[in-house]
Amino acid sequence: MHSLTVIGSVGGTMPECERCGTHLEATGGGLTDALGLASYDGYECDRCGVLLCSDCYNKRTVELAGAAPDRCPECDGTLEKR
Repeated sequence: MHSLTVIGSVGGTMPECERCGTHLEATGGGLTDALGLASYDGYECDRCGVLLCSDCYNKRTVELAGAAPDRCPECDGTLEKR
């Protein structure tokens, strides 16, 4: 029996938003990425790698009532645009 291998992802799974589980596009690869033209949805922690989609990041901004939403909910690292 043949098995399929997912290309362009680690461990065969797509990266997911930590809060809602939405699949986010894997980064790294392709011509637009090589040219610096790729734009990926979401925010990623520079310390632990946690991902938040843009919708959850915006909801978190409202929940924190304007306090620094750029802090990782897991390790207090910095969330940066992917």
